[in-house]
Amino acid sequence: MANEVSYLFNDYYKDITATDISIVNDAAADKEDSNYPIENSQDEQVALTTRSDDKTNIKLRFDINSASSGTKALKAFTIFNHNFSGGSVKIYSYTANDYTTGQVLEATVTVRTYDMFTRISSPSDRRYWEIDISHNGTATSSDGYYEWGRIMCYDDMVLITDKEDYITFRGYGYKNVINETNYGVRWVHKLTERRERWELGWNERSGTTIATELRTLYESVYGGAHPFLFIPDIGDTDCYYVYIQDTDLLYSEIFGTASTSHTGNIKLKLIEAVRGKL
Repeated sequence: MANEVSYLFNDYYKDITATDISIVNDAAADKEDSNYPIENSQDEQVALTTRSDDKTNIKLRFDINSASSGTKALKAFTIFNHNFSGGSVKIYSYTANDYTTGQVLEATVTVRTYDMFTRISSPSDRRYWEIDISHNGTATSSDGYYEWGRIMCYDDMVLITDKEDYITFRGYGYKNVINETNYGVRWVHKLTERRERWELGWNERSGTTIATELRTLYESVYGGAHPFLFIPDIGDTDCYYVYIQDTDLLYSEIFGTASTSHTGNIKLKLIEAVRGKL
């Protein structure tokens, strides 16, 4: 059986005042590409990207005070829709805004294609944080810059405690508009690529825990309105940026809602957000 499914929607990074985030090199020089600004990495649209203007000693620094009103022990970090091709990034915390004082290496995260996350077991309670891409980090890229679509960080992910059924339905596909003339000439408009789909199922579970936890998820993202981090197995490295496809949560109450109650016939359908790289 898989470990618990987990997710993250609300996070601190999206609420940080943009001036409290910076892309710098080891000399603290500004390395943000103004055509792909920092604000893009705070946007829910993961197709909007932030870029560095080169790849030498690049670090992303942020002060979370404007979002969290103080220090936080950040346990959950994600980087979505990035162009890293290998290596790893390092996550540091600091006690002062010189990004030198009190440095603690919180995690070294191996690059995973497109999307990556880490869950730090015992993070420091700090205000100043840094994702080191290529100074002490070793992330590589075939482009002349580093790029990422969204950053998320929070105290922790949310775990769904009832494990899903053993069988998970999966999908993988492309979306195109294809026109063809009377003489068989095809005109292809490529819209989206490599979109993953899931259908998780819970057949019958004692109590009402699974229904309550999925209601919380639906309420957080307003049905299918907002994308969120989805981790199929918290013990693995796979993670995805997804929407809920069915905006209604439907399930069966078995034996009512008393102490003998069971809940079943629950389906959770998810689809990846469009990356916008075509």
